Amino acid sequence: MRRPILILGLVAAFVLAAGCMGLAGPDPKVVQDSATPDISLSRGLGYSVNAEIQNDGSDGDVTVTAKLIDEQKGFVRDQVSTVVFIASGETKKVSLALDGDVGRTYTYSVEVN
Repeated sequence: MRRPILILGLVAAFVLAAGCMGLAGPDPKVVQDSATPDISLSRGLGYSVNAEIQNDGSDGDVTVTAKLIDEQKGFVRDQVSTVVFIASGETKKVSLALDGDVGRTYTYSVEVN
């Protein structure tokens, strides 16, 4: 009597664990990124940030955030986010535009979740 209950319990645990693995969602990571400055009279200093995001998890929406950080003062000058759908195992290219001030020096970062 105990053996069928043990087997049934193990099967139920396996099915539950397999079902939860699908609920884990995307597992994104930035595999490559770059930022190109662009100065124009109408817009001032802008940066075009490009990133390649790889999804090692299941299909789902991923939030990609780019930040422009003032090197001297350390504060975030501009921040932009977008949500993209990335299928499991896919890599997607994302482009975002950030605004800065002429005469300042910036670094940038790209984050995903």
